[in-house]
Amino acid sequence: MKDNLITLLAEMEEYAIAHNVPILNRESGQLLQAVTAGATPKSVLEIGTAIGYSTLLLAANIAPGGKITTLEQDENRIVVARQFLAQAGVLDHIEIIAGNAGEVVSGLTDRFDLVFIDAAKGQYLDYLYKVMDKLSPGAIIIADNVLFRGWVLDNQATPRRFRTIVKRLQAYLDFVTNDARFDTVVHQTGDGMAVSRYQGEANK
Repeated sequence: MKDNLITLLAEMEEYAIAHNVPILNRESGQLLQAVTAGATPKSVLEIGTAIGYSTLLLAANIAPGGKITTLEQDENRIVVARQFLAQAGVLDHIEIIAGNAGEVVSGLTDRFDLVFIDAAKGQYLDYLYKVMDKLSPGAIIIADNVLFRGWVLDNQATPRRFRTIVKRLQAYLDFVTNDARFDTVVHQTGDGMAVSRYQGEANK
C-alpha cells in the first residue's frame, strides 16, 4: 500500500477514536482488502459508509475503472467521508447515497460484483434479501461483526438488550451457510467476518 494511503488511513483511525466512530480494525481491514483484491470487482456496494475508512480500502483494491456505491444515513459522517475520500483522490469513482439502507437498496438498479455489509447489525439478512436480485454471478458478499463480541456463538451470555441483534445475526449466518446459493466462510477476524460467494439462483 502506498505510503500516502497508509498515512491517510492512520489519520482516519485517529479521527474515529476521537469522535467515537466505529470502523474496521486493522486485521479485518486486511481481510477486506485481500478478498477485494482477489475478486477484482468492477461494481461494489457498501452498506454503511461511516467516515469512508472501509470505502477507501475497497477503492484501493477494485478493478481499474471500477465504481463503489456506498450508503450512509448520517449526514455529518457523509461530509467527513467526502473529505477523506477526496483527499485520497478516489471520490470520482464513488457514489455516496444518503438515506436508510433498508429503503435505498431496494431502489438500486446496478448489478454488483461485491457487497460489503457493515451497518445496522439487526438488518443484515434484510439487506441481503433486498440485494440478491442485484448480484452478479459469482458475486462476493462480506459481512462484518457477524460474531458480535462472541455472543453469536454463545448466546447464553448475551445481555438482554443485545439478544434481538444476536438472534438476527444468527439468522443471517444460518441463511448464508445453509442456503445452496451461497458458499460461505466465517472468519474469526476482528468481531467476525463472513465471506460468501453467490452461486446463483440455479442452486436454489
